[in-house]
Amino acid sequence: MKKFLPITILLFILTAANCYSQSKKFFAVTGEQYGSVNWIAFRQFDLDDAAKIKTLYVPAETNEVVYDALTASPLNNSADAVKNTNPQACGCLNSRMVAAIAYDEADNRLYYSTMLGNQLRYLDLNDDKPKSYAVTTQLLKNFPNQPGEASNITRMCFAANGFGYALTNDNQHLIQFSTQKHGDIKDLGNLIDAKSNGENSVKTQIKSWGGDMIADANGSLYLFAMQKGVFKINPVTKVATYLGNIKSMPDGYTINASMAIGGANVIVASSTNTSAYYRVDLNTLQATVLSTGNTKVYNVSDFANATLAFDDNKKVSSVSAKTLDAVAVNIYPNPVTAHNFYVQLSNFTKGKYTIEISQLQGKKILQHEINISGVQTEKINLPKGVSAGAYLIKIMNEKGEGVYADKVIVAN
Repeated sequence: MKKFLPITILLFILTAANCYSQSKKFFAVTGEQYGSVNWIAFRQFDLDDAAKIKTLYVPAETNEVVYDALTASPLNNSADAVKNTNPQACGCLNSRMVAAIAYDEADNRLYYSTMLGNQLRYLDLNDDKPKSYAVTTQLLKNFPNQPGEASNITRMCFAANGFGYALTNDNQHLIQFSTQKHGDIKDLGNLIDAKSNGENSVKTQIKSWGGDMIADANGSLYLFAMQKGVFKINPVTKVATYLGNIKSMPDGYTINASMAIGGANVIVASSTNTSAYYRVDLNTLQATVLSTGNTKVYNVSDFANATLAFDDNKKVSSVSAKTLDAVAVNIYPNPVTAHNFYVQLSNFTKGKYTIEISQLQGKKILQHEINISGVQTEKINLPKGVSAGAYLIKIMNEKGEGVYADKVIVAN
């Protein structure tokens, strides 16, 4: 849960710092009214006009109409049914609540995922009355939910390469998605600690959970964890480097929302403390308190805008996100920890294929024949006695031609 900085205060901050975003609009998911913690109302704000607040979309309590992103046909209420075998905890008031949004400026869409849902959705903001669309060819979350709130997606943003990124609370799933209507979603796997992190691991339960995520103009992501820790993430290697803890904040202050506003400046806010908000310098992690005086604050679950840190002139471009590989393969978990793993397949031509696992020296240890007719996920059980190490996975078509190859790491 997160809090939102009143627009009048934010305008004052931005003016004083001379760090206006090139894009004048930004977005928030708020409660239905002031003070509400039912995070379902999508709103748009204008940096030039404090009074210009527009309610974009409020999902209906019953019979909400969500449209298929590919066909534009309406879906029924079971379209976002949880397909995983175990239920997910959330602490939500209802299934409509949202804690992660990201703005695609090129297509003028606001991407999101409900806290209890598995779908990637977006609001098309090109119409006066935005509609909600769902990607139905692939799931945003295609893995079993872990106990408690570990698998909740609470962070989302668009990076400088134009791809969107979503991150689970436990940092075990960094998910990349494109802006294509049929999805192109890849679970990149878990974040990896930089060697310099030491005891400040991005895998520490609860301490590195929650918070929010932003991107910079150089291709990096930044995770602002709930307990004030800041990690710089390379989305290609998934290495998360601990930069330090935000300074000059009260011990009990938690970070739940963040938004780049130009240069090294980021606005952060708490879901539990409404006494003040802070501007954080990414270079020093020094926080400067922003006095709210007697002004009331509005509760909000997340921020979204088109601003990248460290470059006021660069915008997120979705051009490179329009097309991923001709075939899309997602292997998880990788490293393998229980002698079995899953292979998610999409964009394959319909037909027969063979999944082959071999040692790096070439010795085959498994062959698995499958028929692909659409987006599907195959469970691979490794033979008994397979030792820890690196193995090669190949996918071949009926002609024996290789269409995909990668490494799988067996941890034990």
